[in-house]
Amino acid sequence: MIIMAMTLAEMKVGMADKVSQQIVDIFLRKSEILQMLPFDNCVSPSAGGGSTLTYSYVQKKLPATAAFRALNNDYTANQATVETKTVALKIFGGSFEMDRVLKQAEGKFNNMAYQFEEKIAAAISLFHYTLINGNSTTTTDEFDGLDKMLAGTASEFNAGDSVIDLSTMANLKTNMDQFYEMLQNLIKKTNADALLMNTDMISKVQTIARLLGYKTETEEAFGKRVTVMDGVRFMDLGNHYTVSGGTVTANSCVKVNSGVTDIYAAKFDVNNGFHAASLTGNGAITSYVPDFSQPGAVKKGEVEMVAATVLKNTANAGVLRNIKIA
Repeated sequence: MIIMAMTLAEMKVGMADKVSQQIVDIFLRKSEILQMLPFDNCVSPSAGGGSTLTYSYVQKKLPATAAFRALNNDYTANQATVETKTVALKIFGGSFEMDRVLKQAEGKFNNMAYQFEEKIAAAISLFHYTLINGNSTTTTDEFDGLDKMLAGTASEFNAGDSVIDLSTMANLKTNMDQFYEMLQNLIKKTNADALLMNTDMISKVQTIARLLGYKTETEEAFGKRVTVMDGVRFMDLGNHYTVSGGTVTANSCVKVNSGVTDIYAAKFDVNNGFHAASLTGNGAITSYVPDFSQPGAVKKGEVEMVAATVLKNTANAGVLRNIKIA
């Protein structure tokens, strides 16, 4: 059965509320992966008043095989192996409060718009971080990410103790041919549409692509220049910021441990690859705008996303481990 997917851009078109369209537009402008990631928008509460939002799917495990046979002999039966799996959609986002006097006195500076944009940026960084590092076993409120999905699979490359050293320009030039071959292996074996990296790693890959003559640039939907190699888009997932008291901590969405990091590859395909699942209709992202015409001195604004990531075929996503960049 072929599943028809929607992108966030397509969901935005179907929204009658202009404010909701503007909110989704900010999500798209600030996240490259959300521009390309397909959503299977089919999840609704289970029949009978269930309180869970569960997405069920079939993950491919082993392919069917073919063989020759002799006259008067039958084939040995063999079936493609699949596994029925489920994932629960997770709810994330945030709220802010604003006094009506601040709204009245904001002048040219639109404080409410600023608060919405900052809250959207925080939701995007959390989505990016969880898309890679999420683990519903240890943190039940989050969905599983690619790091957990790919651990121990045939699509986890260079998972041993071997380190590819790109930490200095000298080491980069020495090892770039070996690294490029391993990167091509990752891309070809996963049919990747994109490589997901942190900021430092993407700089290394761009340098290698330039030195080897494989780097090209193009423009995405909002005019931002993006790097492409052999049709595969480089995506910087950036940082996820946490605040404790007055201290802000930046955590790379694709982690760096002792100078060593990974590169993730994904084919975006709702039928046979990596995608997101969301509520029915256009309900992946919802915004609640303060109504200052109503009584009450302080009003609350909220942005919320309901989604989870899904990998229907582990052959169509992968990770290249142990790349030393510092």
